Amino acid sequence: MIRFRTRLLTLVLAAGAALVAVQPVAASSPISVAGTFFFVAAPVPSGFRMADGNAFVTLSFPAGVVTGDITGNFTEQLHIVTHPDGSQNVQGNATCTCAVGGRTGTLVFDNIAGTTNTSGVSEAHFVLSGSGGLADLHGQGTAIVSTTPQGPFGVYTAQYSFG
Repeated sequence: MIRFRTRLLTLVLAAGAALVAVQPVAASSPISVAGTFFFVAAPVPSGFRMADGNAFVTLSFPAGVVTGDITGNFTEQLHIVTHPDGSQNVQGNATCTCAVGGRTGTLVFDNIAGTTNTSGVSEAHFVLSGSGGLADLHGQGTAIVSTTPQGPFGVYTAQYSFG
């Protein structure tokens, strides 16, 4: 009987330890960030085609800089559909070697989706995820991009958390 109780106690303690070990890590509270971004190299167009009056093109931006609460250098690829009225739909992603909240690593601005009005102002929404020192980062945000004589210039706001 003592042997059975010892085994039962060992089993209960092991099960309890396993439950403690698999508890989810609590995410930090969302942190709001803001800043700007710009491109330092001209985009490389590819895949141009026309269909039903719409123009389709992929633009690969080989170099950009993000400043503010998120800092670093990025590359970006955008798939753009330009409609006959001049408006656009934009979808793509960007990858940044970045510093965020005192940590460094790779930050991905994914599922970039937006529109551009006929005046050339774009609004896009994105999802954030990280790797390396930013592996636990998750978030979302918005960017507004305007055309300037020096090229596209953007302002971003986002919220992220670690965990």
